[in-house]
Amino acid sequence: MLGQLILSPGGRGKAAPGRLYGLSVLRAEVDRSGFWGERRLRRAGKGLRLGGALRVLVPGDFAQWPMLRSFGLRPVEPEGFVRGQSVPLALAALERQGLSPDRATVALRGRRAGREMARAAALLSPKVRRLVVDAPQGGQELAEWLRMEFGIPILPPDQPGQAALRFQPDCPRLEEASLDLYGPRPQLAGLKLSAPELAEEDREDLALLAALWEGGRLAPEAIKIT
Repeated sequence: MLGQLILSPGGRGKAAPGRLYGLSVLRAEVDRSGFWGERRLRRAGKGLRLGGALRVLVPGDFAQWPMLRSFGLRPVEPEGFVRGQSVPLALAALERQGLSPDRATVALRGRRAGREMARAAALLSPKVRRLVVDAPQGGQELAEWLRMEFGIPILPPDQPGQAALRFQPDCPRLEEASLDLYGPRPQLAGLKLSAPELAEEDREDLALLAALWEGGRLAPEAIKIT
């Protein structure tokens, strides 16, 4: 069950079922003002957890996660959603530089060549001129598979590309257009993911976009990169 916390005047913190862009959520509205604000927030956290919520969508400026975590609640992480958009993000980074993909090199960097890196590499191989695979764990095996499967040139890890997809921290940053596809606040080299069909205040909320994407409520064509 997905939870949603709304900060609202008059909200008493009671959890109740609701709908959010077609998703079923357990929603709690909380008025944080006044002497009882903290107690109302605690009531919301307890009610969300008892109602079956494990992950919770919160307002962008929410700063009371330690309290929610004490009830076993955690945020919706955008990492999977952002990595799911890795290929269009890489192509957009090249386009922003005025580069044609079939003349450009994209680097894939990380500590390990996991499923998401392999997927991005396979989808990029028919589109770009060359790839760099830089991953101490499994990178050589992935590079060999790409050469056999697609016949694409794979450059050594220390070679720079015109854009890079970084799947984990603590890996080289050789490209100016380096997109960090990890953590609660992915850094996308100035690019933004949005869903223009949502309400204005929700369009660039990565946690919400991730929840909708995971729930099958955000089609690929509804995702825009600017």
